[in-house]
Amino acid sequence: MEYRSILVHLDGSERASACLDLALLVARQHGAHLNALFAPVTTDHESAWSVSFDTGYRERTREDTRRALEHQFLNGLSQANLKGTWRTAMKHAQQELLALSPFADLIVVGQSDPHDPDASLSNRLQVQVTLAAGRPVLWAPYVGTFPTVGERIVVAWDAGQSATRALYDALPFMQLAGHTTIVTLNAEREGRIPGADIALVLARHRIDVEITHLHTPPTVSVADALLSRVDKLGSDLLVMGAYGHARWKELVLGGVTQTVLGSMPVPVMMSH
Repeated sequence: MEYRSILVHLDGSERASACLDLALLVARQHGAHLNALFAPVTTDHESAWSVSFDTGYRERTREDTRRALEHQFLNGLSQANLKGTWRTAMKHAQQELLALSPFADLIVVGQSDPHDPDASLSNRLQVQVTLAAGRPVLWAPYVGTFPTVGERIVVAWDAGQSATRALYDALPFMQLAGHTTIVTLNAEREGRIPGADIALVLARHRIDVEITHLHTPPTVSVADALLSRVDKLGSDLLVMGAYGHARWKELVLGGVTQTVLGSMPVPVMMSH
């Protein structure tokens, strides 16, 4: 597998520019075609906004944001000698994003700023795409700048279905990485030395990895321990399975997945 077609969702928030920068960086690394979808999330309080303020204010703000992001997108393509496509969808962001997902090798979304009044709706869209698109999703943190991604990788591994899919979806990153660490979780699930079998498989792909085991005391959650290991190793990409639970009319994240996505220090690539 190679990342030849990348889809980035730009929601019009203040962090959309950083999300686009991350997508352009990954596209340059892999020589990929980059599709950008500008699709602001429709908020529940939009009608209240229009009553309190000029009805055209939000539309003008969105149009200014769209123009700035499209200029950044086209300029980034030109500088990197890449090809790409720009799309705009002012309504039904989730529907548009899921419709384009089958044609992407990788989807890039931005973590919502918890202080943004629209954050809950944006998070809902990002979670739904991660759990329902069937494609690997790279999350860009809402804070920080990331001059590199995928040079030092941590892969969370428990030999489960989602972790397995995430690991194989991340092969293009690992093949270019300077260092990859497999952090084993729930090691008792594996019959032999934890991580040994998957390390052997990766060696056949000419990928050398380091294996480390995560042992968490009762007072420390698995998610917190994993994020601490990412920080200790100086990693610039975390790869893990996205675990979710089906509930009436929606999909919701599992505990570890939700914690990681709520406080990610580096970009996180997830598969479900």
